[in-house]
Amino acid sequence: MSAGVPVLPGRDLEPQPFGPGWPAYWRQDAACRDGDPDAFFPPDGRNTKARAAAETRARKICSTCAVRRPCLATAIFRQEEHGVWGGLTSDQRTNLIPRGRISAEDALLIADRLLPAAAVAAG
Repeated sequence: MSAGVPVLPGRDLEPQPFGPGWPAYWRQDAACRDGDPDAFFPPDGRNTKARAAAETRARKICSTCAVRRPCLATAIFRQEEHGVWGGLTSDQRTNLIPRGRISAEDALLIADRLLPAAAVAAG
């Protein structure tokens, strides 16, 4: 655990509204803001059991987060290859999200479609 190291910086970053419907400073309201980065971005080389446990901790935090939609949409839009974003692991995103360039508007639509399934899986 990396205590005291924020997972997501807040207002010190430029706002990231990729389009209409994107809150400019969504990271400020993220439930993981002061959480354990190793849960959301497990170090490479971790064994499968430890990685799964870390991802489960991260997904539980995501399940109560008020900004899951822009978080997941950001990962989709930016094609993030690592970490838990909006309650979905990198493997889940790889399996569920179409390949190729995705517009900001489509990223939000895909996030809206995937969030109910992510909530059930985290439960």
